[in-house]
Amino acid sequence: MIKTLVFIHGWASAPEIWQRQRDYFAKSYEIILPDIGLARDIQEAAGLVKGAIEGRENFILIGWSLGWLAVLEGLKSFSLKPKAVVAVNSTPKFCSDEYLGAGSTQTHLDKMIRDCKRDPKKTLEYFYKGMLTESGKNMAGSFQFKNIDYSKLIYGLYMLKDADYRDLLDTIDVPALIITGARDTICVPRVAEYMHQRIKQSELKVFDCGHLPFLDKADEFNSTIEDFIKELK
Repeated sequence: MIKTLVFIHGWASAPEIWQRQRDYFAKSYEIILPDIGLARDIQEAAGLVKGAIEGRENFILIGWSLGWLAVLEGLKSFSLKPKAVVAVNSTPKFCSDEYLGAGSTQTHLDKMIRDCKRDPKKTLEYFYKGMLTESGKNMAGSFQFKNIDYSKLIYGLYMLKDADYRDLLDTIDVPALIITGARDTICVPRVAEYMHQRIKQSELKVFDCGHLPFLDKADEFNSTIEDFIKELK
């Protein structure tokens, strides 16, 4: 029986971005929201997740974007044993131009790194404007990410640049739910399909939204997670 849901945020955000999920699931499950924002590399990020779930057994790891890379690193380096995993608008390798010919390119990420070094706050603002639909922008604007350290944003971009877990996908031996947005231009739907083809016990759900389905389509997102949990044996 699933007792704990672990929601791991992505780059340039914070645990409170999962507020609508915490409110929805808190009556039935223990909710853990690790903060990986200050991690200097992906192994440190995965270690923060590991520390947050110490001593727990019946948990699901739910990672959005960079948070999914932390999940994959946790499976690889710390042998985490979730009952299931959920990949939310994610990728096993952020720069997908070399193996899919779609999505974020190395050139684009290199530009983000240069921009972030010069003006991290402006880079963050540009990032959020580009990844949300209008409804998502309005909702995201209500969040105040008090814990974001702009000087640390660059570490997350280097994680995105360096991480590559394509070879790990076919070793995942627990049920997996893969969620993507049909209009996501950052982690494009083709990447979700790539993971779905390689993770044995996976199912794929495509929402009509951008990079943040848990904001743009919160009700549909929450019910999809809830249905996935109910199907677990």
